[in-house]
Amino acid sequence: MANKLTPGSNMRWESMRMILPEWRDAWLQHQKEQKKVKKPVLDEQQWEEFEWLLNEAMKENAELVFTYWKDGFFYDVAGWCHHVNTSQQQFHIKDSEDDVHYVPFDQLTDIKRAGE
Repeated sequence: MANKLTPGSNMRWESMRMILPEWRDAWLQHQKEQKKVKKPVLDEQQWEEFEWLLNEAMKENAELVFTYWKDGFFYDVAGWCHHVNTSQQQFHIKDSEDDVHYVPFDQLTDIKRAGE
């Protein structure tokens, strides 16, 4: 006998489709953990390229896209680097809405011009 929920299935087992909220949350957390990636390691040449690109962009007031790694995931921040704080080891990036984002040096994975 078929039912509305699952065509061709047996109603006797339909009640077994329930899942506890705790199990669902644990399963979703497990799925999220599976998508995490390791933090890439930047070499000296990449840092030199970033430094050159930052200097040029600050002279020309060009918009950049900063990619950083945090807790296994990559994030992008687009904006203008208006300050490089060497004492706190972070970039101060102002976006188009004048919000300031702080990207630590050790989380940075890439810098490129906006639109590239």
